[in-house]
Amino acid sequence: MKKAKIKAQPTIPVTAGAAFISVKAAAELLSVSQVSIRRYLGQGRLKRFKFGSRTLLRHDDVMNLVREVPTTSATTAT
Repeated sequence: MKKAKIKAQPTIPVTAGAAFISVKAAAELLSVSQVSIRRYLGQGRLKRFKFGSRTLLRHDDVMNLVREVPTTSATTAT
């Protein structure tokens, strides 16, 4: 009987209390698509951190972006 190999998840460093989240989690927090998050990365509005093949974002950076993303009610109100 073979023993199943368990692939260890890479340790994600936490610097000065910074928590990292995935692109998918950031998209859910901002209620936008993952494509929009990648667009923000390309525009430099968010900074990416690569851990192996994973792209992660600082939670604080995403929360700061919340203040910049207009809501639909704010843009349509007259």
